[in-house]
Amino acid sequence: MIMGNVKQYYIQNKKFCKAVIIMTVLIVCTYLLSLLSVWSDFYTDHIYTFIRDPISHIVEHLHFALGEMLMYLGAAVMIMAVVFLILLIFLRKRKGYIAFVSVYFKSLIILILIILLIYSTQWLAPYRSSVLGKKTFAEREYSAEELSTLYLYIVDNINKECGSVLRDENGNVIYDSKEATEQKVSVAMNGISNEYKRLNGYYPTIKAAWCSDVLDWMGIGGYTYPYTMEVTYNKYVNRFYFPTLYAHESSHHMGYYKEHEANFLSYLACSNSDDHLLRYSAYYYMLRYVKNAYYQECLASDNKDLYLLDVKEHPLLPQVITDVNNANKEAEALYLQDEHLLEDYADEAAEISEVGWDTQSQILKEYDYDNVVYLLLQYYDGKLY
Repeated sequence: MIMGNVKQYYIQNKKFCKAVIIMTVLIVCTYLLSLLSVWSDFYTDHIYTFIRDPISHIVEHLHFALGEMLMYLGAAVMIMAVVFLILLIFLRKRKGYIAFVSVYFKSLIILILIILLIYSTQWLAPYRSSVLGKKTFAEREYSAEELSTLYLYIVDNINKECGSVLRDENGNVIYDSKEATEQKVSVAMNGISNEYKRLNGYYPTIKAAWCSDVLDWMGIGGYTYPYTMEVTYNKYVNRFYFPTLYAHESSHHMGYYKEHEANFLSYLACSNSDDHLLRYSAYYYMLRYVKNAYYQECLASDNKDLYLLDVKEHPLLPQVITDVNNANKEAEALYLQDEHLLEDYADEAAEISEVGWDTQSQILKEYDYDNVVYLLLQYYDGKLY
């Protein structure tokens, strides 16, 4: 009886069923292929770019984040699906309404399958590729002394760049325009593409997110939309942080979707730039991760005195703290200029974010943001220690 009903449904909805079967098979195949690092590496290095660049060139001309708009539309479609199901309880005897609901849910299923197929080709395969495109890399433990060397190197460079950046008559940092910064970051990213080949190429502009206030409450600086090949940013981030943020999201865009990879590449590219401000930003935000890792390692190895001595004898210049505080105050003033209709829910957004960050850390594990320190230690191995 059941088989007969299924067969009858298939005959009546032949085109829909064929589309579901074909798309499901494609999704499963792309998922299984992504498990093979050889395929994921080949795909990301030789195929992904031919999907990414044409879409980016087209979507870049839109003055809004298409991916964000589609996300809101998707949420509305799902809410309406729930509403239509509830109404079905009361309108189940009306053939016209039943036909409408049938078409709506068929369309919804096809839409979900399309999204899954796009994600499997434009996110999953690059994400599953080998770390920084390398099939293997040497694993070894790094000592507190080696972390100390890296920490001092970064502090020294922060202080050096602090004295090299352009300043106005009041001593405040002079920042480039958003467009000029994007251009400099693009040059910096291409500048390390000899070693990290996926970074070679065209970088689209980063768009301000409509929900920047929500992102701000959640502690999110930016977001990459793989299905529209767009990068967006929280417009309330400070200008000192913006170069490394743009570099981070651009690393995702170029095929490095693991968070620690994107952190590493953004810091490496900007710190190797010819621009003092890019280097200043990179070293400062690099320090936040390295300093914490250094402290934790010293605690674990009962070597806290080494950490305290380094912090005492190699402090950041007071001007560095002033620059960061000024940048944060400017960003806060920008935030206060705007009206935030959902601000009453800011605390709830922050709580959800905290759960989300914890969950992400558990899922990503060694691919989480914090593990950028290991990649930095590897990079400077043989250069500093």
